[in-house]
Amino acid sequence: MGKYRKVAALLLGLALVLAGCAAKEPEIKKQEPKRIEQEESESKKQEDAQKESDGVKQDAPQTEEEPSKKAEIPLEEETDLSSEDELSEPVLNPDTVAYAEEEVVTTARVRVRQAPSTESEVYQTAPLRSKFTRTADDGTWSAVQIDGKEYYIASEYLQLASEATEAGYLVVIDAGHQAQGNSEPEPIGPGASETKAKVASGTSGCVTGINEYQLTLQVSLKLQAELEARGYQVIMVRTSHDVNISNSERAAIANNAGADAFIRVHANGSEDSGQNGILTICPTSANPYMGNLYSQCRSLSECVLDGAVNATGANKQYIWETDSMSGINWCTVPVTIVEMGFMTNPTEDANMADEGYQQRLSTGIADGLDAYFGI
Repeated sequence: MGKYRKVAALLLGLALVLAGCAAKEPEIKKQEPKRIEQEESESKKQEDAQKESDGVKQDAPQTEEEPSKKAEIPLEEETDLSSEDELSEPVLNPDTVAYAEEEVVTTARVRVRQAPSTESEVYQTAPLRSKFTRTADDGTWSAVQIDGKEYYIASEYLQLASEATEAGYLVVIDAGHQAQGNSEPEPIGPGASETKAKVASGTSGCVTGINEYQLTLQVSLKLQAELEARGYQVIMVRTSHDVNISNSERAAIANNAGADAFIRVHANGSEDSGQNGILTICPTSANPYMGNLYSQCRSLSECVLDGAVNATGANKQYIWETDSMSGINWCTVPVTIVEMGFMTNPTEDANMADEGYQQRLSTGIADGLDAYFGI
């Protein structure tokens, strides 16, 4: 009996041991996933940290909607980061500039610019011996006044007016009209939609019967001789009647030559036979094609008108400012049209046909050019 009790006690102990192990196993299994999850979490953190250090975010990949910081700077903004000196407008050198108001003339055909730099916009091109008032000079660039505003010319192309020579100005003379007119249209000015006939044959004398194109060439040839005798250089647009040169092409001859003055010789006509006298024509200050030359053209017109009237004793009409003349609108040099008298007036028609009167007209126009150039 005692033996059976011992066996039973041993069996009971073994059962208790087995029961204890069974009770602990679920607890271990229960805790194991949590430990693995923690290990995986720690591993993921280390991996993410490594990727962050390499500049890559696993949970925020780059897309077109979210560019990198470098791509966020537009090209224009990068360009705007250039130095302040490169963006600022050029100025006269403060270390060498000298301020003095003095009269100067150009020694060549030169560009007048908005700022003292060859990269600056060109305001106008000034012919040889154009006069300006200089206000400052830094040795490289000079500031000059035009219509109350300041512009710039390279100093090497300027000299004091008091030191300039008094000869050598280039004058282009256009004897108005031609034997055969050309009614083909051409723009009234550069880029204009409005057109006019290329060139007309002109009017004729009411008592002499002389054609205007003949009269204008007679006077123009005398003017050429008078000017050359005074030391001027002269280019003639035409020396014969059998030509075909449009008004814009006549202007181009003066432009390409870099004329200091362009004189267009014409005669007038009117339905009123009592009309008489000399007038000159220039552009308005608002001329859309060459208005920047208004002051020079107006001055040239005034001087030539006064000179011709004084030399002939003819009636002084006026200066007609108009933008309707294609032969003016195409010019890039100072220009005036001289209407020498009315061929529809019997007395004036007869006067203009006279050789002596023609010579006085030529002398008067030359006197006007002398006055314009300050000779």
